Amino acid sequence: MTRSYYLWKWADNSLPGPPADVHGTLLHGEMQPALQSFDTRPLLKKLESAAAEGRKRGEEWDWEVTPPGLSEQARFVFVTCPELDHPHEMRWRMIDRFFALDVSGCDAESGRMVDFFLPKLNSFESSQAPNEPVFDITIEDLPILLRDIRVDSYVLLTNRRNHFVQCVKVGHRFRLEWRENYDLANLSRFDQWAAEYPPDATVHRQFVPAGIVDIHYHRDGDRRRKTKSGDEEILRYTDTLRIFEAFLRGEPRPMQYRWQNINHIVA
Repeated sequence: MTRSYYLWKWADNSLPGPPADVHGTLLHGEMQPALQSFDTRPLLKKLESAAAEGRKRGEEWDWEVTPPGLSEQARFVFVTCPELDHPHEMRWRMIDRFFALDVSGCDAESGRMVDFFLPKLNSFESSQAPNEPVFDITIEDLPILLRDIRVDSYVLLTNRRNHFVQCVKVGHRFRLEWRENYDLANLSRFDQWAAEYPPDATVHRQFVPAGIVDIHYHRDGDRRRKTKSGDEEILRYTDTLRIFEAFLRGEPRPMQYRWQNINHIVA
C-alpha cells in the first residue's frame, strides 16, 4: 500500500511538537516553531537508494522538497512510498536507512507520527492504547498517566535521544526497566537495566517469577525477552513514579536503587 508522508527535522529548542499540531501547520504552508530548516541532501541520497531498490519490486516512490530548489535549507520533504509502518520488512528497510539521520515525520493524511521516528521531547505509549501515544508530556502529567495503568499493561516513555524507561503493572506494583541507546546508527549498542531495591532497603519487597513480564517494545524493532531463571523484583508506585520523573527531567538513573544489567535477556 502506498502512502504519503511529511519528513522534517526537529528544532534544537525546548518547544513541544505534538505531531498533530505540526501536521496542521504544514497543511497551511507555515513553518512550525518546533521544526527547523535542514540540509536534506543526506535524506535525498537515502531516498534515491531506497527508491532504486523498491522500483525493482514494482513500488511507487516520489518526493518533493519544500521550498523547491532549496535542498540545503528545506522546511520538509513530502514523500510518497510504500507504507512505512507495514509490513515488517519495509519497517526494517526504513529504520536501517533513515533512523540515524535524526529526521522525523508523520502520515500526510492522518497526521499520525511514523512509529519508529523519535519525538520532539518525549512520547508516552501504553499497551492500553497502542495506537495513541501521548507526546511531550510534563512532570505534572506523570501521576495521572501511571495511575491509569491496568494490571498486566505496560507503558513506555521515550526521550529525544532514544533512551527509554518502561514498566508493567503486576498487582499493585511495577516491574521497571531503563534503557540507554548509545548510537542511532547502530541500535545494537545499548545498556538496559531492571530496577531493584538495594539489599538494605526497609520497604517490604515483592518478587514475581521471571518470564511472566514481557514489556520490551520499541522503535528499534519487536525484540522479545529471552527465558531466564530466578525472580524479578517489583516496585511500589511511589518509586516507579520517582524513576519516571528522573528520566523525564533528563537525570541519570537514581542510584538509591540497584540496577541489574539485563542486556543478555533483551538482546
